[in-house]
Amino acid sequence: MSKSPVKLKDGIIKQNIVLMSGLFAGPVIGGATTWENSLALCFVFSLVTILSVGICRLLPKKITFAVRIVLYALISTLVYIPVMLLAGLVFPQNLLEGIELYLILTVTNPLILSKTESRFFLRPFHLMYKDVAGFVLGFDLSCILVGSIRDILTDNMIANTIIKINMQIPAMDRMYCGFILVGILAGLFRYIYTRINKKGQKRAN
Repeated sequence: MSKSPVKLKDGIIKQNIVLMSGLFAGPVIGGATTWENSLALCFVFSLVTILSVGICRLLPKKITFAVRIVLYALISTLVYIPVMLLAGLVFPQNLLEGIELYLILTVTNPLILSKTESRFFLRPFHLMYKDVAGFVLGFDLSCILVGSIRDILTDNMIANTIIKINMQIPAMDRMYCGFILVGILAGLFRYIYTRINKKGQKRAN
């Protein structure tokens, strides 16, 4: 068991899987085209990840690594089915169908297939979920940020509320624009984090 302290900021900021490591930026680039789409993506990602990690933790450790990874993928796929049924009660069906490809990708996200073995399962159960929560929040906040910006820049609206700005980019919902936006945000995110980190180190010295 790992004795290192669990810090929520690790998953939210330091190892953010969208803006820092880019491990799971694809669904955000392709699916978070509007504020509503980003909420649906976060809903499915969060539930699939949290439930799958908890169930996968119960598998016997004597099972070989390769087989465990296959089982993790199978478990997350099975979890995805009831999660999508629940999502259908919360979000419009046409919205879910529009980002279906990116919702499906949540079953193979790195928190389930890699972070489980390398990080989460090395901690006691209660600390594991605190750690998982940080990484899930990191993805969700990044996804909502990207979706909100694209929504505003596309038609100057978000959640049926008009945002009065003197700039409109109709193509902002296209994938190439999502790629550019996420790249810019990632660069800014890393720059700010580095600057704050350096200031903290100077104060400590």
